[in-house]
Amino acid sequence: MARFEQEEAMGKKAKGNAARQWAMYTYIAGDNNLSSAGLSDIREMESAGASKNVHVAVQIDTVGEHEGSVRYEISLPDFAGKSHRTVIQRLPEQNTGKPKYLAEFARWAAERYPARHRLLVVWNHGAGFMHEPTRDIGYDDSSKGDALTMGELRWALEKAGFGKGPQGRVAVLGFDACLMNMIEVAYEFIGLADLVVGSQQTEPGDGWPYGEVVAALQGRPDPKAAAKRVVQVYDRSYRNTGQFNVTQSAIELARLPAAGRALDRLGRALHALLPARRNAVVEARVRTQGYEEPTYVDLVDLARNLRAAIPEGAVRAACDAVSAAVKASVLANRRYGGAVSRSSGMSVWFPLVRTDYATRRSEYVALRCTQDYPGWSKFLDRLLAA
Repeated sequence: MARFEQEEAMGKKAKGNAARQWAMYTYIAGDNNLSSAGLSDIREMESAGASKNVHVAVQIDTVGEHEGSVRYEISLPDFAGKSHRTVIQRLPEQNTGKPKYLAEFARWAAERYPARHRLLVVWNHGAGFMHEPTRDIGYDDSSKGDALTMGELRWALEKAGFGKGPQGRVAVLGFDACLMNMIEVAYEFIGLADLVVGSQQTEPGDGWPYGEVVAALQGRPDPKAAAKRVVQVYDRSYRNTGQFNVTQSAIELARLPAAGRALDRLGRALHALLPARRNAVVEARVRTQGYEEPTYVDLVDLARNLRAAIPEGAVRAACDAVSAAVKASVLANRRYGGAVSRSSGMSVWFPLVRTDYATRRSEYVALRCTQDYPGWSKFLDRLLAA
């Protein structure tokens, strides 16, 4: 084992690792209270195993299981039909809240395990676009709760060579984390990935069913079919388990700018009606499908409620445009449970408390979606002005 670990060198492909149809690279930021769940997910990957069509690579940082981080390869089945995790490299303690370590893993995995299509999974707690203390994603308890912002995630993928770099776009960027599938988050990765898969609601502790995800990739699906399948197997894994209020969806990033433009249009239409229609706007927002993070709401349900509450034609037309654009962007959507029954697959930030808005405004207006389409944030500015 030690000889094999020493074989690794950044930027060099392992001998015999020819390009396959798919590769799944999973970055498990488990130096927190999800540590044991991360180890369980690696065992799920082993249950399916790699194949002639699929590479499976993972990096995990844990609490107490081992020193530092470990990079594993899931092997092809042995003579008994069993796959195993093989230690490829042991690393010193890493702060998974620093983007350089995600970049290093993603570049290492892409170069060592080439494939026609790549599924990159970022695994951890999640809180949408929000930064500390609520935290975004990839937080690390050993590093004072440091976490990755959306900008840092984008930087990490660019640094790894994705997008305009030599690796090209990631086929599917997966967030095995809570509250990540919102327009503002997905928009950050346009040009770096083709599809984003994640949850509008918080995820159960078991997260993705990795054995079924790997098995789905072994069928050689195209990226859209793979993203749909991840959504399906995730949803199915929680049916009849006593676990309710589960969501998972896949978003096509090439279609997302149209949703951004529609949201911008809606924001401008609402802005023009303030303060006269303030009460109607607030009442529509209160009726809208919400989530564990109380400032996140479903975007299609919001448009539906605003359309019903406000008679002006400009708002109604903008609401119709939002609904159509979001539905066109969401490739697959599953929800299970009455508390999430009106989930469309994409959320948006819409705080109602002035202090919530004031606390997050600076990071919100720095997001790419808000920079490109500022109409929504300008509406929030006026609605929540002190």
